[in-house]
Amino acid sequence: MASLRPGKIDRKISGPSYTRKEYVRSVPQCKVVHFDMGARDKEFPYAVHLIIDEDVQLRHNCLEAARIVVNRHLEKNLGAKTFHLKIRTYPHQILRMNAMATGNKADRYGNGMRLSFGKTVGLAARVKGGQKIASAYVNKNQIPVAKEGLKKAGYKLPAKVRIVIEQIA
Repeated sequence: MASLRPGKIDRKISGPSYTRKEYVRSVPQCKVVHFDMGARDKEFPYAVHLIIDEDVQLRHNCLEAARIVVNRHLEKNLGAKTFHLKIRTYPHQILRMNAMATGNKADRYGNGMRLSFGKTVGLAARVKGGQKIASAYVNKNQIPVAKEGLKKAGYKLPAKVRIVIEQIA
């Protein structure tokens, strides 16, 4: 298995979206395991949102890394059933890579750009500036902990983020 490419390669949005899975032989599984965590059935008066500031593609592995960080922080500091965390984006975009032959005599085996559709290497979510990436629903006294957890999650994303607090009820 090849190593993971740097995130800067896939974060720019270029060209139309590609989500037609019926044309692709093998679509990789989404690495985001859970989209709702914590107490899903409870109502909370406050929502703390992680909002992205620019148009960007978020790969599924960075979304999963952000989810793990914020969920671990909230469970450790608040307890498992005293918050509700929701990941609000789903990776639909199929990422492809045209593998090029490198090394000695590579021109003899490589096809270059001939039939350069590329093999699938992952999934990404296309997000627009101002879109909510994740939301943590908490009580009033838990807002600083939720802000800290979402701030840590923002470090895992390849764009500038901000945190907004909203009163629901």
